[in-house]
Amino acid sequence: MDYPNRKYLYVVEGNSDEDRLKKLGVTYIIKTGGKFIRPEIPAFLAEVRKVRDIVLLFDPDGPGRQITKLIQNKVENCIVVRAEKKKAIFHHKVGIAEMRLEDIKELISSYLEHDNKITTDNTLTQEDFIDLGFVGAGGKKQRMALIEKYHMPFTSGKNVLDALNMLCLSKEEIEEVLSQ
Repeated sequence: MDYPNRKYLYVVEGNSDEDRLKKLGVTYIIKTGGKFIRPEIPAFLAEVRKVRDIVLLFDPDGPGRQITKLIQNKVENCIVVRAEKKKAIFHHKVGIAEMRLEDIKELISSYLEHDNKITTDNTLTQEDFIDLGFVGAGGKKQRMALIEKYHMPFTSGKNVLDALNMLCLSKEEIEEVLSQ
């Protein structure tokens, strides 16, 4: 563990996987959208990896293995968690989303325990985000400088705020980037 005072960022394939992790209380989650990953996702993960440990949790099937390999080739030292295929099958479908919540919890229990010990590692509040001019008229234009610099795979206000917290950026650091 490189960053013992920070929560993990979990990377999953899709919305259902994300929903399952949210039910377990996971704070930071990125979805790849399946095996056809937009190039900004691995680039963003490489930025996040500079300040936070990353847990890869993909379906125990061919596409899941492909995604793992692709990300590992672009982002160093990710933690790979592998689900047992027999626990990830339900109604002839294979995936993290098909697992019982208790099995997912057991699979990532050591990471959840760590995350639960961290009270907060958010550096930005909603008020900071508003103060920086990221909301309202012109907000998207203001956000685009950071989106481009850090390869963020999304542009909506809430997702950008989450991404900035994943990157552990302070209001002052953001102001400095915007002034350049």
